[in-house]
Amino acid sequence: MLSVGSASGSSCMTVLLQVRDLTVTYRSRNRGTLTAVAGVSLDIHEATTLALIGESGSGKSSVARAICGLTMVESGAIKIDECDLPREIDPASAAGQHGIQIVFQDASSSLDPRWPIWKSVSEPRRARSRSSSAEHRRAAVSLLNRVGLPASFADRRPHQLSGGQRQRVTIARALAADPRIVILDEAVSALDVSVRNEILALLDELKRERRLTYLFISHDMGAVAQIAGDVAVLYLGKVVEAGRAETVIRHPLHPYTRALIAAVPSIHPERRRCATQAIGEPDDPANPPSGCRFHRRCPYVIDRCRSDEPARREYDFRDIACHRAEDIKKLTANA
Repeated sequence: MLSVGSASGSSCMTVLLQVRDLTVTYRSRNRGTLTAVAGVSLDIHEATTLALIGESGSGKSSVARAICGLTMVESGAIKIDECDLPREIDPASAAGQHGIQIVFQDASSSLDPRWPIWKSVSEPRRARSRSSSAEHRRAAVSLLNRVGLPASFADRRPHQLSGGQRQRVTIARALAADPRIVILDEAVSALDVSVRNEILALLDELKRERRLTYLFISHDMGAVAQIAGDVAVLYLGKVVEAGRAETVIRHPLHPYTRALIAAVPSIHPERRRCATQAIGEPDDPANPPSGCRFHRRCPYVIDRCRSDEPARREYDFRDIACHRAEDIKKLTANA
């Protein structure tokens, strides 16, 4: 497996968090066993941004929750500082102790409606410091200022803030824990375009200032192109393509990646030329097809795709799981 980013010269960078063969399953009476994540492997390098992209149901959020210790792991390893988080007695606590924080899509549900904003921001700090309430409040106000909110917001309640302002609050709260890795789980997808761009610019500034590492979970290709250095594409719980963002987004090879990019409205002819239209709707994660999981929707499908699951391999400066990668490159080279 190519270490995501190593094809572009970042192989000398420190791998801060390593995911190997991660499998996450859910069980219910109605649907039986659903394998949301099926053997995902990723390397996240220090002070970089890795975007994990795919449609709803692809397993993105399950990967995020597993890294944070918020869901049970069926098998596999998640290692940071030589600690395998799923094997800890309390994975969520261990993740926090090793500097992992998460920012969710719905900021409203992440903030206690009864608390003033400063108290929500200071919650991680209060958990590990015996400072006075006044000191915690001063620290919270400083963080609010850093994310672009004035001190006057400190005593407001969440319902008194806009969506973008609430998301700034959750970012400030994540910073209060002095994180090393921040997982952004669809953190900008509910915002309008102008506010989204402001939040992405803020995240980029904070990354450079604090040498933060981001795992950016999204289905928004525009946001991914703006913030990510590396990209991994998930389909039905498996990584189908991974590499440098500029390589994967500008020159996608896997038919699913091409379909994701084709779905983004664009006036640029070069983007329209690389378009591949997926056929039909996504398959059921609880009952994935045999062979390549994308074969029922793939315009390049051949018999082998229906029976043999493609292995993830290095090709053309990326990792790809597709039997026809070489053929697709040739077929689309002059398109």
